[in-house]
Amino acid sequence: MAKAPLKTLRNSDFFAHYQSLLTRSELSRAQAETLLTAAVLFLNNDNPDVTALGYRIVVMYSNLTGDYVPLYDVAIGRGFMPIVDSVQSGLAAKGEATHFFPVYFSALLKLFEVEGAVFTQQQLDLGNFFSEHKLTDVTVTAPTSYGKSELISQFCNQNLESSVCVLVPTKALLAQTKQRLLRKRVTGDDRQIITHAEMLQGGDCKFLAVFTQERLLRFFIKHPGVNFDFVFVDEAHNLLGEDTRALLLAKVIILQKRRNPAVRFKYLTPFLVDQTNLQLRYAEIQPEKYKVTEGLKTERFYLVDCREGKAVQLYDQYFDRFVQCGEDTFDDEIDLILEKAAKKNIIFFNLPKKIEQFMRVFLSRIDSIESDRVARVCDSISEFLHTEYLLVEGLRKGVLYHHGSVPDIVKLYVERAYTEIPEIRHIVCNSTLLEGVNIPAEKMFILENKKGPRNLTKSEFRNLVGRVCRFNEIFSGETGNLRMLEPEIYLIGSDAYLDNRANLKKFIKTVAQVDLKLQDEIDNVLLEERLIEDDDAEERKREADEFLENVLPGTTGLDVTRAATPVGRACFLNNISELEVLQHEVEIQGILNGLVEPLQNSNDVMKLIAGAFVPFLKDGAAFDILRRLQEENAQTFYAMLIDWKIKGASYAEMIRNFLRYWEGMGGDEVYVGKWGEIAREGSFRPSWVVISEKTHAEQVNLAIVRIKEEQDFVDNHLLKYVELLHDLGKLDEELYLKIKYGTTNQEKIRLMNFGVNSILAGKLIDKYSDFVDVQKDDSIVNIRPELIERMRQDGENEILVFEAEMHMGLNHNF
Repeated sequence: MAKAPLKTLRNSDFFAHYQSLLTRSELSRAQAETLLTAAVLFLNNDNPDVTALGYRIVVMYSNLTGDYVPLYDVAIGRGFMPIVDSVQSGLAAKGEATHFFPVYFSALLKLFEVEGAVFTQQQLDLGNFFSEHKLTDVTVTAPTSYGKSELISQFCNQNLESSVCVLVPTKALLAQTKQRLLRKRVTGDDRQIITHAEMLQGGDCKFLAVFTQERLLRFFIKHPGVNFDFVFVDEAHNLLGEDTRALLLAKVIILQKRRNPAVRFKYLTPFLVDQTNLQLRYAEIQPEKYKVTEGLKTERFYLVDCREGKAVQLYDQYFDRFVQCGEDTFDDEIDLILEKAAKKNIIFFNLPKKIEQFMRVFLSRIDSIESDRVARVCDSISEFLHTEYLLVEGLRKGVLYHHGSVPDIVKLYVERAYTEIPEIRHIVCNSTLLEGVNIPAEKMFILENKKGPRNLTKSEFRNLVGRVCRFNEIFSGETGNLRMLEPEIYLIGSDAYLDNRANLKKFIKTVAQVDLKLQDEIDNVLLEERLIEDDDAEERKREADEFLENVLPGTTGLDVTRAATPVGRACFLNNISELEVLQHEVEIQGILNGLVEPLQNSNDVMKLIAGAFVPFLKDGAAFDILRRLQEENAQTFYAMLIDWKIKGASYAEMIRNFLRYWEGMGGDEVYVGKWGEIAREGSFRPSWVVISEKTHAEQVNLAIVRIKEEQDFVDNHLLKYVELLHDLGKLDEELYLKIKYGTTNQEKIRLMNFGVNSILAGKLIDKYSDFVDVQKDDSIVNIRPELIERMRQDGENEILVFEAEMHMGLNHNF
């Protein structure tokens, strides 16, 4: 059966023996011998799925019986040296290792050590591949835990005379990536690390940049003569998507290649079937590839449908069969989680609204914990935001949540708290976890099987479950446990959270069965492999081509219409893609020409945006968020929000302002977006609530999420119109600075361009200027380490201390 596929095994009677491992039943000597004999045969099979089954049998046998000799032998043969080290260390601690482990294996492990950690063979091969191909384009496909982030730091340290850009998929990852580069940088590397285009003040010096695709585009506009030598594209599979951010990611890569043909791209992704699917139109990028094929973990997938009160079933991804595990049934998802939870757990949802709905129910069923460290975290968040914030209530019971409407700095703070404080056992989150967030977890509970409006794809599901039992947890000298080579993933059916049409059995078979073919879903019209077969795709490609040619003529080589007015060109440069620019630019220019004097206040700015641009929005619900600006109340609201920023309002002050604003509306319906419960006439979306029907605590929590979302709306949607008006000389310079930064103080502005939150920037300049050196000519910012101790002596909020430490590359002490 040298090349026998799994379906041959499925039709055999071997499953009767294998089932004992799945249910963790006691094995007879004969069963053990049969299973290990089969494992040896499977491990020597040419079919990779059968080989993986052989490894799975050995892992499950060793964890079940405590006999790790078979796993040790297999690990040596396959280069799984972290397992070898873990088994050898464990047995040595018991005084058993010297009985059967050759001494030379201990010396062999030294060959796999990198900075104190033991690597697998393919991890070492990956590092060697990266070094050998440092001057070429590469694509690296490797699961989480394989050190892709370390590749970036190591590469930057080895190429001190190069300018390197790291493209990350979300703003939340900017600070984390910058901190990682700071912590890992070698002595003598004095390159500036920038996260905003405005941080670079000319000159020919080399630098490091951490950007999102939006910030890289802004960098192109601000610095047309500055180029990168290397560009890392983290989470490069995002190029495959059809959304506007995937399209913009493709655009900036094409533009960078056009500006500097010598630039080299490093694509990093946890999943990609075929690297040729990333080939872009108009850019000659032909990467060398490295794909990790080894797998040390073998997941156990459990399905529990509480909607039907069924017992726990284990789905085996190799035999494509369900096995009942015990007689216990669970009518309630909370009981299941509390029964099965480990020391650290991820509870996954799709929608933020359901995350907070679950939190309220979950917290009512568990007790508070006693922990001084947790109490300090709660006090910091209470002071920074509000005592009635649901996140604080959760932390007091060892639970936190994580979604896009949690303020960014608070999200980073609680991620670190969860990692460092053992009493915080649960993190409830959504797909923000898929974008490079690294947190410890032993088990995962999935209560929604969707990402956005559709089911998780097979690749997304594998990426999600790969976040559980990371290598540094499995092989930790303090808490490591080889049982974590079998991560437990629970897929839970619940009337409260799961679509009643969801078929969990069908879903798990679709995403977990090992021999179902994986395919990249190629939707981006700027990818070579994307077929342009319908009018919608043709239209999106036409718009993309127009963008590229108007930003950098000659990029596509196509005969494309160019903007004829200053406002038309500015729209392309500021990525204003929600308008039919070429169709309406003359009308918009006429409106702007009627403006005699630069705008002097935020109300006038909002009125101009609403009058000059909103009438020309494309059709479609996607642009309704901007169409709201046609209402005078919406214009007044956003002008008010901008004025709060100008006044330097803290989060706590903004929450109070929000509550007063709603109170002044007489308790009527207020717009809360995705947190809504009722729809207004003419709309099918429940985007409104009657605020007077909410308790004070509910109003507080609505205010917090709405502040974050409205700030994101200003930053992601309105600010590019402000930039455009400034570029065209239609905005008073002082007002422009106040809208963008909340201040005209140049030292505070430089700190914010350095990545510092506006609240912390104000404190550093107003109160701690002796500890901060802002060099005016080149915008280099140096923060003295003594600052941290002084801030603590002065009783500053620990969240601000945490942020200051991040910008210095330090870890926070909880």
